[in-house]
This record gives sequence, structure tokens and C-alpha cells, in this order.
Amino acid sequence: MTDQLLDGLSHLGLAGLFAGVYLEALGVPFPGSLLVALAGFLSKQGELNILLVWTVSMLAYLLGSTSAFLIGRHVGEPFFKRWGRYIHLTPERFAKAQEVLKKSAPGFIIGGRFLPTVGNITPYVAGVSGISLLRFLIYDLIHGILWLSVFLGAGSLLGRNWQQVVEGRWTLWFGAAGLALLLFYLLRQFVFTKRTKV
Repeated sequence: MTDQLLDGLSHLGLAGLFAGVYLEALGVPFPGSLLVALAGFLSKQGELNILLVWTVSMLAYLLGSTSAFLIGRHVGEPFFKRWGRYIHLTPERFAKAQEVLKKSAPGFIIGGRFLPTVGNITPYVAGVSGISLLRFLIYDLIHGILWLSVFLGAGSLLGRNWQQVVEGRWTLWFGAAGLALLLFYLLRQFVFTKRTKV
């Protein structure tokens, strides 16, 4: 699959990168992280301009996330409770995601997007929650910068060894790091709230 993506990216260039990152940000099951790492690799080889890759990827990511957020905002909770099971979003999972979002919007949006399956539903849950679009975009931009830095950087720095990042256990480690950040933030919020009440 990686060879097919690499060939496709070589032929389609920035348009293919835009489409792939948009789908990833929209929550469609698509290897967007792999595509970004491949774009980093191709930029290292001189086939793509790294600044254009960064700009196109960030634009596609923000547009995809915003689309998902607005879908969540306009179709609402009843839609996801009824049809969510088709995208593995059970009512229980949806309720749990909303609970975490209420406790820490930054932790859920920034850290949660690094986690497999959770990342796909994050903008939809945020849209349903009533959080403002501006606030969502601020947190989402922070995640986008971190995400692009990790995978573009990995593809560019590792060159021919980029497979170690995207096919090995690195994605799992990044997911674990995102979860650790989320847990740290929630714990800090809990301790701070307790202290202010005393």
C-alpha cells in the first residue's frame, strides 16, 4: 500500500496530498499520516517543495476538520446516536467522548486526535458539543502543527527509512504520547479545581 501511495503522490503531487489530508481530517479511514510522511520523503528527494507541502497539508487539514465540525454542528446528536454505529460510534462511545470533551476541550481536541478511532470522531463530537468554531479551530490548529511536524519531519529526516515510522510501532507511540498528554491535562485540571474549592 505504501508503494501505491508513493506512486500516486509522485504523479498527483500537491493535489493528491490535499485530497488525502482532507479525507483524513474529515474522519474518513484513510492513511493521512502515512501520506504526509511520504510527502516529507519526496520533499527530501527534491520532488516536492517542503513549504508548499506544509501549506497545502495545513490548509487541507483545517478545511477537513472544519467540515467535520460543521457537519456535527448541523446534523446534531440524534443523528449520531441513530446512525453512528455504522462508523463504529456507539451511543456509549459518543457519550464518553462528550464527557471527556466537557472536562477538557483542549485535551480532547489536541491530544485525542492522535489516538486511533478517537481522532476520527473528535471534530464531530466537538461540533455537537456547542463549543465555538473559533475555539475549536485554535485547538485544532495546535494539533495540526504537531501532527504535521511529526510526520513531515519524520519522512524528511529519515529519508529512505521512513517506513520505520509509518509501518513500525511509531504511530502507536505517538498515540500513546497523545493519550498521556490528555491524561496529564485532565489530572492537572482536576487537582487545580480541587485546590480552588478548598
